[in-house]
Amino acid sequence: MAGPSETTVRRLFALSGNLCAFPDCSLRIVEPDGTITGEICHIRAHRKGGPRYHAMQTEEERHGFGNLVLLCRRHHKLVDAQPNVYSAESLLEIKVLREREMGRPEQPADGFYAKILLNDLRRITVKNDGGNVAIDSPGAIQAQTINVKTIRKTVKINAPPGTIGADQNASRYIQYLINRYNEFASADKTRALKFSFGAISKNIESNFGSPWRLLPIEQFSSLCEYLQRRISKTRVAKLNTAKSHRSFSTFEEFTCGKAV
Repeated sequence: MAGPSETTVRRLFALSGNLCAFPDCSLRIVEPDGTITGEICHIRAHRKGGPRYHAMQTEEERHGFGNLVLLCRRHHKLVDAQPNVYSAESLLEIKVLREREMGRPEQPADGFYAKILLNDLRRITVKNDGGNVAIDSPGAIQAQTINVKTIRKTVKINAPPGTIGADQNASRYIQYLINRYNEFASADKTRALKFSFGAISKNIESNFGSPWRLLPIEQFSSLCEYLQRRISKTRVAKLNTAKSHRSFSTFEEFTCGKAV
């Protein structure tokens, strides 16, 4: 067994609730824009000499669901740097607690998250790279393990084919609706709480089970309707309606350059 299977990581991601398992940590494993900020952590190391390594484990057990937990990069480094403090038993405990708190059924997008987490796990070093790195791409250099070292703290993941983010017109229209909602909602001075421009993206992920750019293109219409309803409920939109003014353009108008 070369490493964790996609099926195992998909289950791991669903039960994590897309959150680091470390107590009181609210960092996501994958951000709404597709940025990876978490990692697959082996509770008992899969290589001899690693933290909490157990010689009696089989290769299947080392890469199995029971020996894996998802942590943010900071807490992954923390627990591996202090294996005497963070024992295998303690990591198993926090994993179970997070699963009980945030676990949910698997969703279609979880397969994509599993792939990008596995790609991040299987890294080799690329030095003096000034362009892009292709993994499992025809015509590209292929290897069993690829580690990418970068001066950036996060890795940006492009939306795969068949998703809203991969369709230029659909992506632009969703961003237009999000911007319109943020414009109208932030203008409401009667709000009791401070307005957060990122809240709408988090609400989309909560309602649709995935960052909007990674949603299947088949969900485009449903997402449009959701955002249009949110816009229509704002105070500014209600005032516009009272004056017979429209608050947003249709997708067809937007793509034809007739945006309101």
